[in-house]
Amino acid sequence: MKRLALVGGIVALSLLGTAQAEIVSGGNVRVSFRGWISPEVLPRSTTAPITLHVAGTVEPVGGRRPASLERVTVEINRHGVITTRGLPTCPWRLLRSRNSRQALHLCRDALVGTGHFTSHIDIPEQAPFPATGRLLAFNSIKNGKSAIAAHVFGKDPVPTSEVLRMTFGRRGQGTFGPIFSVEMPKIGNEWGYVNGFDLTLKRRYRYHGRAMSVISASCPAPAGIREAPFKAARGIYELADGSTLTRTLSGSCQVAR
Repeated sequence: MKRLALVGGIVALSLLGTAQAEIVSGGNVRVSFRGWISPEVLPRSTTAPITLHVAGTVEPVGGRRPASLERVTVEINRHGVITTRGLPTCPWRLLRSRNSRQALHLCRDALVGTGHFTSHIDIPEQAPFPATGRLLAFNSIKNGKSAIAAHVFGKDPVPTSEVLRMTFGRRGQGTFGPIFSVEMPKIGNEWGYVNGFDLTLKRRYRYHGRAMSVISASCPAPAGIREAPFKAARGIYELADGSTLTRTLSGSCQVAR
Protein backbone atom coordinates (compact mmCIF):
# COMPACT_ATOMS: atom_id res chain seq x y z
CA MET A 1 0.00 0.00 0.00
CA LYS A 2 1.39 3.39 -1.03
CA ARG A 3 0.61 6.67 0.66
CA LEU A 4 -3.01 6.95 1.69
CA ALA A 5 -4.27 10.44 2.34
CA LEU A 6 -7.39 8.57 3.34
CA VAL A 7 -6.84 7.01 6.72
CA GLY A 8 -4.04 9.47 6.70
CA GLY A 9 -6.86 11.85 7.09
CA ILE A 10 -7.55 10.04 10.28
CA VAL A 11 -4.57 11.86 11.59
CA ALA A 12 -6.54 15.03 11.47
CA LEU A 13 -8.57 13.63 14.30
CA SER A 14 -5.34 13.42 16.10
CA LEU A 15 -4.91 17.13 15.80
CA LEU A 16 -7.43 17.47 18.60
CA GLY A 17 -4.50 17.20 20.98
CA THR A 18 -6.07 16.79 24.40
CA ALA A 19 -8.79 14.19 24.85
CA GLN A 20 -12.16 15.11 23.34
CA ALA A 21 -15.53 13.37 23.59
CA GLU A 22 -18.85 13.86 21.85
CA ILE A 23 -22.08 12.06 22.77
CA VAL A 24 -25.20 11.69 20.64
CA SER A 25 -28.46 9.82 21.31
CA GLY A 26 -31.06 8.30 19.02
CA GLY A 27 -33.89 5.87 19.64
CA ASN A 28 -32.92 3.66 22.57
CA VAL A 29 -29.15 4.09 22.28
CA ARG A 30 -26.51 6.65 23.20
CA VAL A 31 -23.04 6.58 21.60
CA SER A 32 -19.83 8.44 22.41
CA PHE A 33 -16.95 9.29 20.09
CA ARG A 34 -13.53 10.27 21.48
CA GLY A 35 -10.01 10.86 20.27
CA TRP A 36 -6.57 12.28 21.04
CA ILE A 37 -3.02 12.34 19.68
CA SER A 38 0.55 12.70 20.81
CA PRO A 39 2.45 14.95 20.37
CA GLU A 40 0.08 17.92 20.47
CA VAL A 41 2.36 20.38 18.65
CA LEU A 42 3.23 19.69 14.99
CA PRO A 43 5.19 21.26 12.12
CA ARG A 44 3.40 23.68 9.78
CA SER A 45 4.58 22.53 6.36
CA THR A 46 6.07 19.07 6.91
CA THR A 47 4.59 16.01 8.57
CA ALA A 48 5.74 14.45 11.83
CA PRO A 49 5.01 10.98 13.32
CA ILE A 50 2.04 10.83 15.66
CA THR A 51 0.17 8.35 17.84
CA LEU A 52 -3.60 8.31 17.26
CA HIS A 53 -6.22 7.05 19.71
CA VAL A 54 -9.92 6.67 18.90
CA ALA A 55 -12.64 5.14 21.06
CA GLY A 56 -16.40 4.76 21.28
CA THR A 57 -19.09 3.32 23.51
CA VAL A 58 -22.69 2.24 23.00
CA GLU A 59 -25.11 2.49 25.93
CA PRO A 60 -28.82 1.63 26.23
CA VAL A 61 -31.30 4.43 26.96
CA GLY A 62 -34.32 3.91 29.17
CA GLY A 63 -33.39 0.41 30.23
CA ARG A 64 -34.19 -1.11 26.83
CA ARG A 65 -31.74 -3.24 24.84
CA PRO A 66 -29.95 -1.08 22.24
CA ALA A 67 -29.83 -1.97 18.56
CA SER A 68 -26.60 -3.78 17.66
CA LEU A 69 -23.70 -1.69 16.36
CA GLU A 70 -22.87 -2.91 12.84
CA ARG A 71 -20.27 -0.45 11.58
CA VAL A 72 -18.26 2.55 12.74
CA THR A 73 -16.92 4.93 10.10
CA VAL A 74 -14.55 7.79 10.86
CA GLU A 75 -14.40 10.52 8.23
CA ILE A 76 -11.24 12.56 8.59
CA ASN A 77 -10.15 16.09 7.82
CA ARG A 78 -8.39 16.08 4.45
CA HIS A 79 -5.01 17.04 5.98
CA GLY A 80 -2.80 14.17 7.08
CA VAL A 81 -0.96 11.15 5.71
CA ILE A 82 -0.87 7.44 6.40
CA THR A 83 1.52 5.02 4.77
CA THR A 84 2.36 1.35 5.08
CA ARG A 85 4.88 1.42 2.27
CA GLY A 86 7.50 -1.24 2.93
CA LEU A 87 5.63 -2.59 5.96
CA PRO A 88 5.10 -6.38 6.02
CA THR A 89 1.54 -7.71 5.68
CA CYS A 90 -0.17 -10.41 7.72
CA PRO A 91 -2.32 -12.91 5.76
CA TRP A 92 -5.88 -13.11 7.09
CA ARG A 93 -5.78 -16.91 7.38
CA LEU A 94 -2.87 -16.84 9.84
CA LEU A 95 -4.96 -15.00 12.45
CA ARG A 96 -8.00 -17.24 12.53
CA SER A 97 -8.47 -19.33 15.70
CA ARG A 98 -5.38 -17.78 17.35
CA ASN A 99 -4.96 -16.22 20.75
CA SER A 100 -3.21 -12.85 21.13
CA ARG A 101 0.19 -14.38 21.90
CA GLN A 102 0.03 -16.59 18.82
CA ALA A 103 -1.12 -13.74 16.60
CA LEU A 104 1.81 -11.57 17.71
CA HIS A 105 4.26 -14.42 17.21
CA LEU A 106 3.08 -14.90 13.63
CA CYS A 107 2.57 -11.28 12.57
CA ARG A 108 4.42 -8.92 14.93
CA ASP A 109 6.25 -7.25 12.00
CA ALA A 110 2.87 -6.17 10.56
CA LEU A 111 1.48 -4.72 13.81
CA VAL A 112 0.15 -1.15 13.47
CA GLY A 113 -2.04 -0.74 16.56
CA THR A 114 -3.52 -2.15 19.74
CA GLY A 115 -6.75 -1.74 21.67
CA HIS A 116 -9.76 -3.43 23.23
CA PHE A 117 -13.33 -4.50 22.48
CA THR A 118 -16.10 -4.98 25.01
CA SER A 119 -19.47 -6.69 24.62
CA HIS A 120 -22.61 -7.20 26.64
CA ILE A 121 -23.13 -10.98 26.70
CA ASP A 122 -26.53 -12.44 27.64
CA ILE A 123 -25.76 -16.17 27.26
CA PRO A 124 -22.14 -16.68 28.43
CA GLU A 125 -22.03 -20.42 27.74
CA GLN A 126 -22.74 -19.93 24.01
CA ALA A 127 -21.18 -16.54 23.32
CA PRO A 128 -19.48 -16.36 19.89
CA PHE A 129 -17.49 -13.28 20.95
CA PRO A 130 -15.62 -12.39 24.17
CA ALA A 131 -17.16 -10.02 26.71
CA THR A 132 -13.75 -8.36 26.97
CA GLY A 133 -11.13 -8.81 24.27
CA ARG A 134 -7.69 -7.55 23.37
CA LEU A 135 -7.46 -6.02 19.91
CA LEU A 136 -4.36 -6.25 17.71
CA ALA A 137 -4.39 -4.40 14.37
CA PHE A 138 -2.18 -5.79 11.59
CA ASN A 139 -1.35 -4.41 8.15
CA SER A 140 -2.98 -6.76 5.66
CA ILE A 141 -4.62 -7.24 2.26
CA LYS A 142 -8.25 -8.27 1.73
CA ASN A 143 -9.69 -9.09 -1.70
CA GLY A 144 -6.63 -7.54 -3.32
CA LYS A 145 -6.99 -4.23 -1.46
CA SER A 146 -5.08 -2.72 1.44
CA ALA A 147 -6.82 -3.34 4.75
CA ILE A 148 -6.23 -3.75 8.46
CA ALA A 149 -6.95 -7.10 10.09
CA ALA A 150 -8.21 -6.47 13.62
CA HIS A 151 -7.65 -9.60 15.69
CA VAL A 152 -9.77 -9.77 18.85
CA PHE A 153 -9.20 -12.41 21.53
CA GLY A 154 -10.66 -12.81 25.00
CA LYS A 155 -11.04 -15.48 27.68
CA ASP A 156 -14.32 -14.31 29.23
CA PRO A 157 -16.74 -16.07 29.19
CA VAL A 158 -14.79 -18.66 27.13
CA PRO A 159 -11.60 -18.36 25.01
CA THR A 160 -12.76 -16.91 21.68
CA SER A 161 -11.12 -15.09 18.77
CA GLU A 162 -12.46 -13.06 15.86
CA VAL A 163 -10.86 -11.19 12.95
CA LEU A 164 -12.59 -7.91 12.08
CA ARG A 165 -12.06 -6.07 8.83
CA MET A 166 -11.01 -2.43 8.76
CA THR A 167 -10.97 -0.63 5.42
CA PHE A 168 -9.99 2.83 4.27
CA GLY A 169 -10.89 4.98 1.30
CA ARG A 170 -11.64 8.50 0.07
CA ARG A 171 -15.09 10.02 -0.53
CA GLY A 172 -14.56 13.52 -1.82
CA GLN A 173 -12.71 16.81 -1.81
CA GLY A 174 -14.55 18.57 1.03
CA THR A 175 -13.61 18.98 4.68
CA PHE A 176 -13.86 15.24 5.26
CA GLY A 177 -12.06 13.28 2.57
CA PRO A 178 -10.39 10.17 3.99
CA ILE A 179 -12.48 7.51 5.73
CA PHE A 180 -11.73 4.63 8.10
CA SER A 181 -14.41 1.96 8.51
CA VAL A 182 -14.66 -0.89 11.04
CA GLU A 183 -17.08 -3.78 10.59
CA MET A 184 -18.36 -4.99 13.95
CA PRO A 185 -18.72 -8.71 14.75
CA LYS A 186 -22.06 -10.35 14.07
CA ILE A 187 -22.79 -11.45 17.62
CA GLY A 188 -26.50 -12.05 17.11
CA ASN A 189 -29.36 -10.61 19.17
CA GLU A 190 -29.77 -13.81 21.16
CA TRP A 191 -26.24 -13.46 22.61
CA GLY A 192 -25.64 -9.77 23.16
CA TYR A 193 -24.10 -6.74 21.49
CA VAL A 194 -20.81 -4.84 21.13
CA ASN A 195 -20.81 -1.90 23.53
CA GLY A 196 -17.32 -0.42 23.34
CA PHE A 197 -13.98 -0.27 21.56
CA ASP A 198 -10.72 1.63 21.61
CA LEU A 199 -7.81 1.61 19.18
CA THR A 200 -4.39 3.23 19.35
CA LEU A 201 -2.52 3.38 16.05
CA LYS A 202 1.22 3.77 16.27
CA ARG A 203 4.05 2.23 14.25
CA ARG A 204 7.45 3.56 13.31
CA TYR A 205 9.77 1.53 11.13
CA ARG A 206 12.55 1.83 8.57
CA TYR A 207 12.30 1.21 4.85
CA HIS A 208 15.37 1.38 2.61
CA GLY A 209 17.17 3.18 5.42
CA ARG A 210 14.48 5.83 5.76
CA ALA A 211 12.53 6.47 8.97
CA MET A 212 8.81 5.86 8.40
CA SER A 213 5.62 6.29 10.44
CA VAL A 214 2.26 4.69 9.71
CA ILE A 215 0.55 7.95 10.69
CA SER A 216 1.98 11.44 10.30
CA ALA A 217 0.46 14.91 10.40
CA SER A 218 1.14 18.62 10.14
CA CYS A 219 -0.77 21.63 11.42
CA PRO A 220 -2.07 23.55 8.35
CA ALA A 221 -2.33 26.93 10.09
CA PRO A 222 -1.78 30.06 7.92
CA ALA A 223 1.62 31.72 8.02
CA GLY A 224 2.12 33.81 11.14
CA ILE A 225 -0.57 31.96 13.10
CA ARG A 226 0.34 29.24 15.61
CA GLU A 227 -3.10 27.81 16.29
CA ALA A 228 -5.95 27.09 13.89
CA PRO A 229 -9.49 25.76 14.53
CA PHE A 230 -10.97 23.11 12.24
CA LYS A 231 -13.40 20.20 12.07
CA ALA A 232 -11.13 17.28 12.82
CA ALA A 233 -13.28 14.22 12.23
CA ARG A 234 -16.80 12.86 12.03
CA GLY A 235 -17.89 9.58 13.58
CA ILE A 236 -20.76 7.64 11.97
CA TYR A 237 -22.38 4.76 13.87
CA GLU A 238 -24.60 2.40 11.81
CA LEU A 239 -27.03 0.33 13.90
CA ALA A 240 -28.85 -2.91 13.11
CA ASP A 241 -32.27 -1.20 13.19
CA GLY A 242 -31.25 0.90 10.18
CA SER A 243 -30.57 4.10 12.11
CA THR A 244 -27.37 6.12 11.83
CA LEU A 245 -25.92 8.36 14.53
CA THR A 246 -23.33 10.97 13.55
CA ARG A 247 -21.07 13.19 15.63
CA THR A 248 -18.36 15.68 14.63
CA LEU A 249 -15.27 16.46 16.68
CA SER A 250 -14.00 20.02 16.40
CA GLY A 251 -10.74 21.26 17.84
CA SER A 252 -7.55 23.05 16.94
CA CYS A 253 -3.93 22.30 16.14
CA GLN A 254 -0.76 24.13 17.18
CA VAL A 255 2.34 24.82 15.12
CA ALA A 256 5.75 24.07 16.58
CA ARG A 257 7.91 27.16 17.13
